Order: sequence, then C-alpha cells, then structure tokens
Amino acid sequence: MTLGQYRVEYRLGAGATGVVFRGRDTATGAIVALKVLNENLGTISSLRGRFEREARLLTKLEHPNIVHIANFGVQDTYTFIAMELLEGRTLEDALDEAPLDPLRAIEVMTEMLRGLAFAHAKEIVHRDLKPANVFLVRPTTAEPPLGTSAPQHDRVKLLDFGLAKLLSDDGGEGEDGTLTRKGRIVGTPAYMAPEQITGVSLDVRADVYASGILLYELLADRRPFLSDRRSELLRAHLLAPPPPLETVREGLTVHPELEGLVQKALEKNPNDRFPSAQAMLDALLALPPKPARMPSGDTSPNRARSGATSEIISSGERRAVSESISGSSDPAKGTSPRTLALGPVVAEAAARAVAEKVDVTAPLVAKGEPVALAKSQRDQSTGAFPTAPQHTPQSGLSTPMLYVLAVLLFAIAGALWITVGPS
Repeated sequence: MTLGQYRVEYRLGAGATGVVFRGRDTATGAIVALKVLNENLGTISSLRGRFEREARLLTKLEHPNIVHIANFGVQDTYTFIAMELLEGRTLEDALDEAPLDPLRAIEVMTEMLRGLAFAHAKEIVHRDLKPANVFLVRPTTAEPPLGTSAPQHDRVKLLDFGLAKLLSDDGGEGEDGTLTRKGRIVGTPAYMAPEQITGVSLDVRADVYASGILLYELLADRRPFLSDRRSELLRAHLLAPPPPLETVREGLTVHPELEGLVQKALEKNPNDRFPSAQAMLDALLALPPKPARMPSGDTSPNRARSGATSEIISSGERRAVSESISGSSDPAKGTSPRTLALGPVVAEAAARAVAEKVDVTAPLVAKGEPVALAKSQRDQSTGAFPTAPQHTPQSGLSTPMLYVLAVLLFAIAGALWITVGPS
C-alpha cells in the first residue's frame, strides 16, 4: 500500500488520534514514520482544508526539540502526516517503568520548553502537551560525549505539534450542513487549561498550564488533579488549587522558588501565568542548583492513568462543566461573588450561561468542595506563600440539615398522635 510518495511497510503503534506505520519514501528511499489519522477524525470534509493549511505551517517547525514533519497529504479516505522516525520511547513509557529523578525531570522540562518556546515565537500552540507527546530519543552511542564522564542522556523531542488544532472543530458546519459538531475539541482532560475547557479564546498560555501539569507530574509522580470521571476532572482544573508538591510525594524536598514556579504555571487565570514557554524556561533556568531532591531508591510508580488519553470533547460537555460552577442564573442579579472568585475565564463562561437563561447547578458546592480560588503567586513584599483556600459560606439550609428537620417533624407528629389520638 502507498500513501502519496510513501510505501507503508509495517505498523509501529497506535493512539487515540491515529495509527503510526513505518514507511519509505519511494523517491529517495528515506525511512519515515507515517501517522494515519483515525477515520472519524480525518475524513470530515470540513476539516481537510484546515488540516492542509495547518500542516503546511508545521513543516516549518525546524528545531532540535521538535519532531521534524517531512510531508502531509490526503489520499482517498486517509489523512496522513510523514515525520522523522525516532528511536527510543515516550516519556509516558518511561514514567510507567519508574519515576524520574527530580533533577533529570528538570532537565527534560528544560529541553521540552526550548522546543515549545520556539513554536510559541512563531505563534503556534501545541494544545495537547502530555508525557505521551514527549519523546526520549535514544542516544546514537552508549559512550559519553568527548571530554565528559557523565552518561549521555536521551534527547527530548515534542510530538504531535498542533495536531489537536487540526482535529478540532472550532466552528463551521459539518458535512450535513448542521452545527451539531461546532465547538468540538480534541484534547487530554488531565492536562487541559481552564480556558480550553470553557471555550474562551486560547493562546500559548494554555501550553504553559499543561507544562505546569507535566512538571508537577514529573516531580510528584502524580498529577495535581485525579478523578476517574471526566467531568469531575475538568471541574477540578476550573476550581481546585493544586496541592503543594511536598504534600503528595513522601520524601520529596522542593525549593520554594520551584514550588512557586509550578504554582504560577498552574494559575487558573491565564493573565497570572507565565506569558509564554520562554518565560517559564527563563524561570526554570534561574532556579538555584538542585532545587528538588528525593531519597535514593524510590522507584515505585505512583501515577494514575485517568484522563491521560486524547479524547473528543463536545461543546455541550464543556458548556455543562462551565455552567455547573456558576453561582447565579438570574440576569437581573448579575454575576455572583462566587463566580467572580473564579476569575475571568470561568466568569465569561458563566456569563454566557446567564445570558442564555440556562438553569445551572453547583454540584461542587453541594459536596462541600472549595469554590474560592487561592492565589498561588508569592507576595512580592513578604515572600510568603499562600495559605489554603477558604470555603465560601453558603446561605440557606444544607441538605443534611433538611433531613434532620424532617425527622424531627415526624417525631413530633408521632408523639402528638400517641398523646392526643385521632380526632
């Protein structure tokens, strides 16, 4: 079988967005990796034009820390990308075997951010950063570089750059002329920025947020937000403050400046994060020597897989998650203080719900979870770190109180029945 100028040789692997084959350029004999997109993603006529435009841009991303895209094409029912064939393993596979040493984790992030910063300078957003899209290229030789005694580390390359945008439906009509597919996105819930969830305009700061999740995971050997239910995971990105790193991994010691860096990258409001990957990289390079450490011998993996796979998320689901945290459905009353506490990203989504007169609920509040977000940036005047978020008091009777009241009323009625008897 051939795809364009490439002969398909054999299958290398598969993921949520497509199947990867080893291929050979029939004109030059060069070996490539051919990623063939899943049919339900790559054969929609409204997406083909976007695919060709965006893939043309991605072929210009020439950087040592970004996988080189050689070509792309659409043939019959197949949409494919031809890229350099890498030898090694993904960061996901490496983490499944054992946690990274904290200093090696910072080295991996440094290389990854260099590639990401290059793309951001060209106004290209990755949109789906995660361990499965970070590749550790096996060194070409087992010998250390000349003049050094240290072993040669795997080189880091970013995969699937811009693929999430290629496969998303940011607007426009489907093949049937309806708007049923409008607003569909392809993303990975465990790493999605709040603005990506709510549908607010997305820029390079969404990649900064995902980089913060990834750095947190490399240091703590688990992500900050864990849930088996996708809706709860998405709401956690909107509401829950990330726990301090040292509280989630026993024995981990983290310098306050590194903790502050991670918390800044994970700010809910994009305006409070690093403005780009380059700014985050600069902060990472400015850290004191050995800013994190773990006792030797800790090799037991602690990671969760929930939400770590690319998924198609409809606009309806994202809207439902955004609306579920709104504290007001009365346009006359405006936006509630609870909504304001969530920042502009969620406030905008909630305001849309109010304008559309949607009857919203607040399941997170009903469960007693925090709705006020603590600012995670350090106070520049005191150097103090933020305290834990405070629960916002809710007016009215809670559900348990109503149950107690009902039981008391039944008890009083029973006592009266026994004492007075039926009339």
